Amino acid sequence: MTELDREESADPKSLLGLLIARWAGRLLGLVLFVWAISIFAQSNTSAFETFKAAYITLYGILLITPFQQLEELLWKVSYSALVLLSAGFVFLMIATVMFAYMAAAERGERLGVPGREGTMIFVALMQVPVVLFQRKPDLMD
Repeated sequence: MTELDREESADPKSLLGLLIARWAGRLLGLVLFVWAISIFAQSNTSAFETFKAAYITLYGILLITPFQQLEELLWKVSYSALVLLSAGFVFLMIATVMFAYMAAAERGERLGVPGREGTMIFVALMQVPVVLFQRKPDLMD
C-alpha cells in the first residue's frame, strides 16, 4: 500500500483535523520566532532569557518545517528532533512561568493563570502525534 493509498483510505474529517492542527503548529512557530526576536532586541537580557530566545528560535524553525515533503531518513531525524524539542519546550515554559511567579512574589504581586504558556504547550505537544499521523495515517485506526 503506497502513501497515497493510505491517505485516500483515511477519514477525510480526520485529515482535515490534522491539517488544521498542523497549521496551528506553523502559526505557533511564527509566534515563537517573533517572540525570540523581541527577546533578542532587548538590551539587557539574562542568560536564561538568551537561552530561551535561542531555544524558541530553533523550535519555531522546526515547527514550520514541511515534514510531509521530507525524505524518509530526514523525516525520522526531524521527527525525533520534534519529539525532543517539544518535551524541552514544555520544561522551558514551566521554568518561564516559575521565574515569572518568583519575580511577582518579590514585588508582592500575584500572577494569574498562565493561559498563554498553557496554550503554547498544548499546541506544541499536539504537533508530535499530528506530524506522525500525517505521515502514517494508517496508525490512526
